[in-house]
Amino acid sequence: MLPRLLASLLLLLFSASAWAQAVIVTGQVLNASTHEPVPFAILGIRGKSIGTAADEQGRYLLRLPSPDLRDTLIVSCVGFEPRLVPPAQLVAGQRVFQLTPQPQVLKGVTIQSRKVKPGKLGRTTDKADVRWLGGSSGKTTVDDEWGWEIGALLTPERRSTLEELHVYFTDNKYELLRFRLNLYTVKDNRPDQLLSTQDAQLICPPTRKGWLKLDLRPYNIVLDAQPVAATLQWLQSEKKNPEDKYFSIPVVRQKQPGMVERENGHAAWTIHNLLPSLYFTVLTEQK
Repeated sequence: MLPRLLASLLLLLFSASAWAQAVIVTGQVLNASTHEPVPFAILGIRGKSIGTAADEQGRYLLRLPSPDLRDTLIVSCVGFEPRLVPPAQLVAGQRVFQLTPQPQVLKGVTIQSRKVKPGKLGRTTDKADVRWLGGSSGKTTVDDEWGWEIGALLTPERRSTLEELHVYFTDNKYELLRFRLNLYTVKDNRPDQLLSTQDAQLICPPTRKGWLKLDLRPYNIVLDAQPVAATLQWLQSEKKNPEDKYFSIPVVRQKQPGMVERENGHAAWTIHNLLPSLYFTVLTEQK
């Protein structure tokens, strides 16, 4: 199973032959209110392995599989209303997309007024049955592999506030790696509705490996005692040398579903009986 697992992932990330007839679309995503760029917006087609992430300036490179465009493009970003772009608009040459900001509702956090206990949620060891690889194909700025997500299915035992995110990297060949933390409700062991309303990002220092952490205290993220999917979405990677570009996260086998992944921010989810080295430090309410 494991050799096929690795082989299928490498083919997915590095194969170019399947895109020989692809249409390359480039453009920019803008804030409809300010007309400024929307950094790291996600573009894709629902349920399909077609998509990417924009860069800091909202610029994107998207490979569409055929000149005969028939699918609706979805453009989205945390904090903005998703936009649907009909095929006719793409055929007509529309390449700049504007997203409308969502109203931000401030929610009070009351967990601190109750007795809480520090704890951990997720897999806290770096032991691995296999390294789950991600890599890109030689570009140093806008990259069409961005948008890929990997994460874990987790269930807090009680209402909890997230303190820090920790994730382990066995390999990291990049000068820069950037990820977005996404949180989802869970339905049928799959991520369902996006819970995240703030753009919490993990930035990896050059070629840094081992445990990396992201301070989540400024975001006041509170989870109820119900299943949640926590994912890292690949937003950006840079390396001067176009060869040998990849990173990896250790995962272990288990009997029940534990790991989720998809090729871009609007593709179908794949569920695995695996668990990645990813966990949160939390403050859990006590009775």
